[in-house]
Amino acid sequence: MPSTLPALLLSGGAVIDLDGSLLIQLAIFFVAFELLRRLVFRPMIALFDAREAAIDGAKREARSLETEAEEKLKAFETEMKKVRAEAAADRDSIRQDAQRLERELLAKARVEADGMLGDATAKMQSDAAAIRADMKKTVPALAGQIAEKLLGRKAA
Repeated sequence: MPSTLPALLLSGGAVIDLDGSLLIQLAIFFVAFELLRRLVFRPMIALFDAREAAIDGAKREARSLETEAEEKLKAFETEMKKVRAEAAADRDSIRQDAQRLERELLAKARVEADGMLGDATAKMQSDAAAIRADMKKTVPALAGQIAEKLLGRKAA
């Protein structure tokens, strides 16, 4: 009797015997299937579903946080524009105040300098007049002394 599978198929004999052991095997299969379904498959499917729900929830939360962050960034940028505009206005105001103060100080310094220059000019003119008057008194005596030295005698 051939023992190989093709030989058995060609011989016309039955490969599977249908007897009472088939019912026992089917019962064992269904009991094992039900036990595995209750103890392994359902908890695993529940675990997968829970993990999927957690992932979906985390994705939704990440999207909402991203949207919130974008809104906060836009609000921050808007506020920064506003603050920059205020700072520029303050800077311009301070610059204008500084320029006005500079003009005032320069005008005051010019007035003081003009006053000091006028005082100095008046003093120099009065000193020059006093020196000229003194020279008019001393020039004839000095001229006489120079003439005596040059001539070697007293001038008449």
